[in-house]
Amino acid sequence: MAPFVVTAALLAAFTSPSVATSQLVTRGEEAGIRFQHVYGGADKRYISEMGGSGAAWLDYDVDGRMDLFLVNGLEGPADHPAEATAAHLTRSSLSSGSSRTRSETTATSSSPQDGHRLFRNNRGLFEEVPGAAGAGDKVWGNGLAAGDVDNDGFVDIYVTAIGQNRLYRNNGDGTFTPWIAGVEDSRWGTSAVFTDWDADGNLDLYVANYVTLEPQANVSLDDLVCRYEFTGARVFCGPTGLVGERDVFYRNQGDGTFEAWPTTEIDPEATYGFALVATDCDGDRRPDIYVATDTTMNLLYRHGPAGLPQDSSLVSGAGFSGSGLAQAGMGVTTGDYDRDGDFDLFVTNFQFDNNTLYRNRGDCGFEDVTELSGLGAPTVPYMGWATIFFDLDGDADQDLYVANGNIFPQVDDADVETYKQHDLLFLNQLTETGLPHFIEAREGGGGGPGMELLDVSRSAAFADHDNDGDFDLLVTNLNGSPTLLANEGLMRWPSLRLTLVGRDGNRSGYGARVVVEAAGVRQSFESRHSDGYLGSNDPRLLVFLPGGRADRIEIDWPGGSSMLLTNEPPGWLVLDEERGVIARRNP
Repeated sequence: MAPFVVTAALLAAFTSPSVATSQLVTRGEEAGIRFQHVYGGADKRYISEMGGSGAAWLDYDVDGRMDLFLVNGLEGPADHPAEATAAHLTRSSLSSGSSRTRSETTATSSSPQDGHRLFRNNRGLFEEVPGAAGAGDKVWGNGLAAGDVDNDGFVDIYVTAIGQNRLYRNNGDGTFTPWIAGVEDSRWGTSAVFTDWDADGNLDLYVANYVTLEPQANVSLDDLVCRYEFTGARVFCGPTGLVGERDVFYRNQGDGTFEAWPTTEIDPEATYGFALVATDCDGDRRPDIYVATDTTMNLLYRHGPAGLPQDSSLVSGAGFSGSGLAQAGMGVTTGDYDRDGDFDLFVTNFQFDNNTLYRNRGDCGFEDVTELSGLGAPTVPYMGWATIFFDLDGDADQDLYVANGNIFPQVDDADVETYKQHDLLFLNQLTETGLPHFIEAREGGGGGPGMELLDVSRSAAFADHDNDGDFDLLVTNLNGSPTLLANEGLMRWPSLRLTLVGRDGNRSGYGARVVVEAAGVRQSFESRHSDGYLGSNDPRLLVFLPGGRADRIEIDWPGGSSMLLTNEPPGWLVLDEERGVIARRNP
């Protein structure tokens, strides 16, 4: 493996936080993020036009600052976007295997509506990278996952699409190359996640797929009459009645190629997969995979005999709501919201049904605690998509963000609900009251003016984009510009940032379990990049420290080793699985 290089820019990128509450303030164009999302027509006449596209925070040039990759779609033909995507791809020459040459097929148009976009972070201000540095293809793009697939120290990107999915290799020189690796599936791919399932040090790939999008399935509302049950509006049909697509699980063979996981049957019922997360829900130091599905039972795959995925969906307690009903799962996140040492699940659902919080009993057995936690009634009026567990106000407990937006523009005509909706922020009261209970925050209540916006939101991803020691948010909006929500409040406690570098396990450190104890408060985290819906978060861990320092930091690496650090002050640490602390910066 290539050595982890600590540059002066990497060390200088961290600045210490102040100490008290969050205030989300809108940024975007003023920060240099000039982007217009395209995803079919504005009137959404086809089911293929409703899902939107994702965003990823990633340090593609290894300078210690989170850069931003935005996926884009196409304007048409809306009757079958997969055909438009396939036609474009047949005109593109793809690199194969382990080729390290720069792609000659990058997007050349400078139009803000052309292709995916990459924005380089220059100390909190963003500069667009021409042609998305080789990853700016014009396709009907949906989601993305980021990870160091070949363990060379540079993060790679996988983009799902209606049409052919594509993996982009980071060349290490500020460019990407399309990479034929056996993962060029052409179904309707939605969310994807990299995880080292078999602990061989190579990141494997799970891709959720939605419906079989043949021309006869993607019918215009002009040709087939369906009615939205809550308003009577004439809308596109689906997914009920359409044929679902099976998910795909790829094994990284360690030679630049992937294969469908041998002797394994994944998603045999072909559910409508929307979002997924890789999390160790039973504490055995191996990842499990949870998939939120639309109107069907949510899926949970645990490690079974011989390390093969074992379908535990029906017995998990998280396949259905506490009432035993399938919900229309749209997004999912995981975190230890009650600080009991295991990782719980939160799933967003369709409008006029509540989102669902599943408490983990510690063995991948879950119970629906939505109403007890204050997350039932406040979520019913909204159509939830991406969701995130993170400590927004710096008080050492996990808060929740939910991106909302309807799928039918026609609802505006009925005067019952709106196409554009407010996103939701819920602050966890665990630290204040000793009980894991959530309250909604708007402007004046810990949310800030950014929580008053109305839009058709889809994906969301968090990062400390300005390296000031707190979490910021990027929200994508369907057929609109993204919203950057900068956290300009003061945090209650100082923070410690952890960057993990795997050696025996995967280079990204995905799957590592980190427990930080400060002033008697134990916080548990997992190292991962993707969750929510279609997006990828800042992979660095940002931990707030009651008492002002970390008494203990325990790390269980995916390669099997463990690490213990004690009496660490706030600041920033780069931790190497073999060498320990290889860089340190204190406030």
